[in-house]
Amino acid sequence: MKFSRKHMYAAALPLTVGGLLATSAAALPVGAAVRHPLPPRHVATGSMALAGPLQYEQFRALQGFGRHYGVVEYTNWEYAEPGTGVYAPQSGAHGLEFVYGGSTYEHTLNAGLKLRALSKDRLAFSGTGFSGSQTWRIFGQVHRSWLRSTIAYDGQAYKVFLTGKVAADGSVSGTAKAVNPAQDLTFTMPAGTFASVLHYIAPIKADQIRGRDVAFQFVIPKAAPDLAGIKVFVKAHDGGWGPRHDRYAEGTGIPLRPYPIIGGPGVTVR
Repeated sequence: MKFSRKHMYAAALPLTVGGLLATSAAALPVGAAVRHPLPPRHVATGSMALAGPLQYEQFRALQGFGRHYGVVEYTNWEYAEPGTGVYAPQSGAHGLEFVYGGSTYEHTLNAGLKLRALSKDRLAFSGTGFSGSQTWRIFGQVHRSWLRSTIAYDGQAYKVFLTGKVAADGSVSGTAKAVNPAQDLTFTMPAGTFASVLHYIAPIKADQIRGRDVAFQFVIPKAAPDLAGIKVFVKAHDGGWGPRHDRYAEGTGIPLRPYPIIGGPGVTVR
């Protein structure tokens, strides 16, 4: 499930732009003027799901008064990277076992889940499964390592609402509540059902904001050992009419590879 280094990179979380003074007001002489930092002249933000592979990037680039800085947070939902704490379901079919009243009920989650990146650490999924001759549909979300989902059995009013925690080995355990009739259950899924995926935060080293365009670069941090030290170049464009008119490209050299924006607010330059 790994992609080549040229086919993944970028991302970001809102940056807290610090304006903390080195000297506290209490230590200043009475009547002394306090110089507050000037606001940046230009700001570019991005928050978008990208396709090919499924990614999510969030960034905030600031420029002005001789400073060029910012931060980027990135997740590649199809690139396994142990220890990041952000999980995605693995391809293939997986077991799902319920326990109720001392009895076990074996289910199978079918392969071919549909995935949709909602943010840099939240993923939506939907699919189908079966238990014996009974079929069902499932939809839910995984937020970092927390799982919430709903199973609706075909042709029945019976539904089960699951809440669970993904362990480091990709197994899941949790509780479930059913309706029609009301029941309290527990459930488990085996190791390897989920995998930790590539996720990191990196400072922006330089940025250029002109008109509705922003360009910047950053270095992948040690939090991603397989890719650490790689310099990534990014270019994005604010189309001014929502994310479908925005553009995004990144890579390790020229030319950069464009990636379709398939979700999120998109790019804003001001």
